[in-house]
Amino acid sequence: MKKVPAILFSLLSVYGFSFSQPVIKGRVVNGVNSTPVPGSSVFINNTSKGTTTDKNGYFELNDISSGKHELIISSIGYETMVHPFAAEQLPLQLRIELAVKVKELKNVTVEPFLEEGWAKWGKMFTENFMGRTPNAAHCRIKNEKAIRFRYYKKSNRVVAYSDEPLILENKALGYRISYQMEDFEVNFKTGVTFFAGYPFFEEIDKSRKGLQQKWARNRDKAYYGSMMHFMYSIYHDSLQQQGFEVRRMSRVPNEEKERVKKIYRPQRVVTTRMNGITITPAGKIDQPKLLQDSSGYYERILQQKDYLEIYSRDLLTGDSLILREEGEYKILFFTDYLYITYKNEMEDPDYILQFGESRSPVFQRSYINMPGQNPVAIDRKGNYYPPQEIFSSAYWGWSEKMADCLPSDYKP
Repeated sequence: MKKVPAILFSLLSVYGFSFSQPVIKGRVVNGVNSTPVPGSSVFINNTSKGTTTDKNGYFELNDISSGKHELIISSIGYETMVHPFAAEQLPLQLRIELAVKVKELKNVTVEPFLEEGWAKWGKMFTENFMGRTPNAAHCRIKNEKAIRFRYYKKSNRVVAYSDEPLILENKALGYRISYQMEDFEVNFKTGVTFFAGYPFFEEIDKSRKGLQQKWARNRDKAYYGSMMHFMYSIYHDSLQQQGFEVRRMSRVPNEEKERVKKIYRPQRVVTTRMNGITITPAGKIDQPKLLQDSSGYYERILQQKDYLEIYSRDLLTGDSLILREEGEYKILFFTDYLYITYKNEMEDPDYILQFGESRSPVFQRSYINMPGQNPVAIDRKGNYYPPQEIFSSAYWGWSEKMADCLPSDYKP
C-alpha cells in the first residue's frame, strides 16, 4: 500500500462545525496549480460509503461508522491518496492535493520485461484476482482492456497494473465494485500471489426482491467461515462458539532431508550407443552402489517438504491472542502460524478439484501468519487494520479473493 505524506492534507478549523457529526467534508485540487479536480472518487476503503467531487472539487461524506478507516481519493492521471483516520477524529475538513502521476521511463528498469496484454495473461489474472470459487463464475471485469501486464523472465513473475479503477460486476453477491489496484504480482518461482488495492462497493438491482433474497443467502455463505468472521470471533472471544478451532503451528527445518541432500545423489549410469547397441563402460557410476533399502529410504526423504510442521494439541481462545486493548480496539499479535479449522462448513468441491485430488471434503482448514511481525487492530465488527500484515494460505488462500469479498460494513 502506498504511504501518503501528511503534508498533503490540511485539517481546517471551521466556525460552527459541530464536533458531534460523523462527517467528512473537503475539496480535491491539483497539487501543482490548486485547480479543482472534478469527478474524483472519494470513498472509505472496503465499504459502500463513497461519493465523487463536484465541478469545484468539493465532496461530503455523512454517517460514517465507528472504527479505524482509510479515506481513498483517486482520479485518472493522478496518484491515489490514502488518509487514515478514526471515527473519534470526526468531523474532518480536508484539503486534498493530488499529485500528477508520473509516467515510468521504460528505458530505466532494474530488470528487463515484456509488455503484454489480456490475451496472454487475462485468464491467469482472473483466477488469481477473482478466484476459482463458484461465485467467481458470476463475476466479470467490465474494463479488462485497461489492465496491462509485464512479464519478467529472469525472476519468472508477472506484474499487472491499470491507470483507472477496475470495475467488477459480481452477480453472485449483488455488488458493483470499483477497485483501485495498487499492486498485483504472481511469482511463478515461489508460487506466491500478492495483490493490494482499495475496493468501493455499490449495490446493484436493488428493486428485484428475488435477487435480494438470493444475494442475502450468498453473502451470508461468503461471510461465515471467512477471515472477517474469524476476526469477529477473536474480538468477542467466541472462537469455538462460532465454529472455529485454532491451534498454534510452527515450521522447523527438515534436518534429515538436508543431511540426505549432502550425502546422496541418485545413481546415474553413463552409457553410449554404437550401431544401435547400448554400451555401459565399467567404472562409470557416479557413486558407490547403495543397498536397495538405503536408496529407497533416501528417495522417500527427498520427497518430503523442506520444513516440518509441528502442531499444538491445545485449542486457543480469542483472548489468548490479544496483546492489549486500545479503546474499542483489540490488538492481535502472534508468532509462527495459526492453524484454523472451521467446523460449521465443509470444503467446497471446487477447492479439492483445483489440486487434482480425489477425496471427500473435510472441514475448511486455513493458515495465517504475520510475516512482518507487526500487530493489527481489530474492531467489534471483525475488520482488521492494516490488512496487509496478515498472510493467509490453504482454504483462505483459495476463498479470500474478490469474488467472495464483502464490504467491511456488511452485517450478516
